[in-house]
Amino acid sequence: MIDDSKGKYKSARWSEWSSTIVQSLNLKQVTQGEYHGACPNCGGKDRFWINEYNGDVKVQCRQCNDFKEITNILRSQGLWPERENGFTAKEIEWPSASTQHPYLAKKKIAQHNALIDGGNLVIPINNHMGKKVGTQTISSEGNKKFSKAMPVVGNFSVLGGTITDLAYIAEGWATAASISEATGKPAVFALNANNITEVIKSLKIAKPHAEFIVCADNDEAGIKGAEKAKEDHGTTYMLPPKNMDYNDLWVARGAEVVQKFLTPRRFQDSVFWADDAEPILTNNYLIKNWLGANQLSCLYGASNTGKSFLALDMSWHIATGREWNGNKVVQGVVLYMATEGGNSFRNRVYALKEHYGDENALLAVRPSPVDMFNSDVDLPTLENLCNEIRNEKGEIALIVVDTLSRAMAGANENTSEDMSQFIKNCDILRNISNAHLMIVHHTGKDAAKGARGSSALKAALDTEIELDVQNESGIRTALCTKQRDLEGGAAYSFRLNVSVLGVDPDGDDITTVIIQKVDAEELEDAKKKQPKGKNQRLFLECFNQLKSDKVGQPNPAGTGWPEPHTYWVIQEEDVREHFTGKFTGSNHRSAWKQTLEAMISGDFICMNQGQIWLLSKEGKV
Repeated sequence: MIDDSKGKYKSARWSEWSSTIVQSLNLKQVTQGEYHGACPNCGGKDRFWINEYNGDVKVQCRQCNDFKEITNILRSQGLWPERENGFTAKEIEWPSASTQHPYLAKKKIAQHNALIDGGNLVIPINNHMGKKVGTQTISSEGNKKFSKAMPVVGNFSVLGGTITDLAYIAEGWATAASISEATGKPAVFALNANNITEVIKSLKIAKPHAEFIVCADNDEAGIKGAEKAKEDHGTTYMLPPKNMDYNDLWVARGAEVVQKFLTPRRFQDSVFWADDAEPILTNNYLIKNWLGANQLSCLYGASNTGKSFLALDMSWHIATGREWNGNKVVQGVVLYMATEGGNSFRNRVYALKEHYGDENALLAVRPSPVDMFNSDVDLPTLENLCNEIRNEKGEIALIVVDTLSRAMAGANENTSEDMSQFIKNCDILRNISNAHLMIVHHTGKDAAKGARGSSALKAALDTEIELDVQNESGIRTALCTKQRDLEGGAAYSFRLNVSVLGVDPDGDDITTVIIQKVDAEELEDAKKKQPKGKNQRLFLECFNQLKSDKVGQPNPAGTGWPEPHTYWVIQEEDVREHFTGKFTGSNHRSAWKQTLEAMISGDFICMNQGQIWLLSKEGKV
């Protein structure tokens, strides 16, 4: 600590001192003879000003309003005349603080360089030459005060050892302590946000080859301070979640999360030289040709196209290790976050279990809303959930967020700012879990324009899957429209088949649907021209009903017939009788005649010897 001896204050003549103060503090002229800028004591931007009063320099700060402290700081920097009785200082020694101190216990940090004076912590503040210039006192309740006459601008306190190659810059002492403990690197207490750029300036004098990363608080002042440091020194800044500092994050979520926020990727990744390059021949997929490990994907489509059923089906195959659409699958744990649909997912999962007959599928479903926009709401919970799942079942391979709109928690998916925040939190969850993250999403009003919302989403994706449905046939097709490391264009066609699970108390069927792959022949049939109009659809309905009731027989051999026993044939009069029985118009005879002719001319049916067969897969034996 610096103990100031009392002395008589001396005025600074305007003619002698004004230009020096203006230049040294980078003050800007506002009016004739008046200059504004950042306060050297409290750092308040544009709150400090000087002007001339009776030939002397008049100083004031509208934020701290502490003339004595301001002039002491100016004097220590050679910007104000010395006291008439001189200035003396003496060092006062304090013991090191205990980790049992209430403030340290509340902040969950070690004592670092903190000393103890009665019930208060004492933090020594130094300049770039290592000389003590003052202290910060912190009470048990967290009240803070800098020592009298202590200059703020460019001064700091270093925690966690000597700065060599890298140091982090924080606004507060407790924040710096958390950062140092999480990263194992020195952290610098910069006193306040406005002082960050000045601290870096001072540090670069002492450590010209070191790298500095700014870890300001994520609030207006902190962001401004970080941006100013970036502008002045080209430094990187890494902000915590909104309205938090890194000690808040440390207390709420622990060291690993802080470390992941702050560890630059260049420290995680190793470089290799071109001459040493060898091909990587290992598998890095969950579903080959579709989903890569630890990537980001989006499955999107219009409402009621079967997005959730497809995502759940893919999840089931990963959870059980089954091949999917003929593609190899790497088995792993799946966490499916069903933000809408609720308990219906229980029925869907049960139907999959019954359909495939699998036991011990590594699939966990979370049927409740989730906030993936505000990082301090559900991300800590999800991290704990991932850890619990990992400890019980093993590493998570896939996390599904169904749907994006519900997970945005009211944010605007159409703005790049909000979408970028959502993507950032998705990346955090991917890093926490080391899993592939799939987002289920919707198209906009114009489905041809792709997934709804800001283009920032598509830019961030490794894989994009578009889901479309043919209204006539009911066939759905999933198409890979983007693959970062693979060629796009992979496709999967399927139907949604009804599965009856049981009956409710009223005796009505409880149903869900499961996915049934469509083979190449059926897909080709679906691509052909489909019957139009309600009468043609009624014709098909009648024929298929009769076929399911075993009315008719396989076609015989002979002239005018296809290969024997290829198609199911039904007498025309049977189809006509069924058709006219369901027909609701006024002239069933004319309707039947016109419908029959249209079906023949459209190559939907053939006739021979008064018998009819369908020219499609449905018409085959």
